[in-house]
Amino acid sequence: MKANEYLWSSARPRRAGLAHRPRRRGAGWHGTGRCLALTGSAAVRAAPLLVAGDGGGGAGAPERPYELVVFGASGFTGQFVVEEVARAAAGGELRGALRWAVAGRSREKLQAVLERAAERLGKAALGAEVGVLLCDVGDAASLAAMARQTRLGLNCVGPYRFFGEPVVEACVENGASCIDISGEPQFLEGMYLKYNEKAAEKGVYVIGSCGFDSVPADMGVLYTRDKLKGTLTAVESFLTVKSGPEGSCVRDGTWKSAVYGLADQDNLRKLRKKIGYAPVPVVGAKLKRRYTKHKDLCFTVRNSRSTLFHSWDLIFPL
Repeated sequence: MKANEYLWSSARPRRAGLAHRPRRRGAGWHGTGRCLALTGSAAVRAAPLLVAGDGGGGAGAPERPYELVVFGASGFTGQFVVEEVARAAAGGELRGALRWAVAGRSREKLQAVLERAAERLGKAALGAEVGVLLCDVGDAASLAAMARQTRLGLNCVGPYRFFGEPVVEACVENGASCIDISGEPQFLEGMYLKYNEKAAEKGVYVIGSCGFDSVPADMGVLYTRDKLKGTLTAVESFLTVKSGPEGSCVRDGTWKSAVYGLADQDNLRKLRKKIGYAPVPVVGAKLKRRYTKHKDLCFTVRNSRSTLFHSWDLIFPL
């Protein structure tokens, strides 16, 4: 892969470099000409390279204060991302020390997130190598200032259809690579149409779907392909949701992403016609549908209880 080759991913997983691409129920793969699309495990493999020395403004770009900035660090998901980044930085998993920062609207909340992460790691503090940047998704100047200080922005602020584009624009315009945890196809593919050429010109990377929606499913498919003695032609993946004694809930951002995404399917189809995805060749027999739409739920469920887990399972990704 060339250092300046632009990467873009959508919530629909894709397979790069496979002679035969397995079909998975609930998802599809697309090709987009000269752009290589990665998601899930492929995106995870690519992200550390950006921190270590690729992208982020291209060759010869001046040194920036930070290699990574976690935007939305004080949010529900952002706080867990901060903890994982701190753990990786402290555990010697990276090539050298990591200069990174957290970003958001409230300095007090950001400091509290850093303190909580340090406590969970058994440290008094995370150290001076972690900066604190104040910026707001509604303030373009503050986003641009953040992007100019880092080589890679990790955006945790959603729903992305409402709050994602300003971050992508700020990163691309200011020569920073950008990754996110979006599972919203319309946002991801809309950003591809709008910023693909600009990102290629700047020599930066934009990689979406680096979260729960894609990584487990992609890793499962790749693991199955590698272990199967033969040609993998199709995979069904399921998600089993369990809750504790206090029950379960869906975060507001996740709920809005799902509701607005399902309500806007017609526009997503129009968007994909504009992109002009090349059809993926069919390999092997087509899977038969073994599920129905449950009238009381907004997602697809199996029409029988799982004999393995003794519970209701969801087709996943949806």
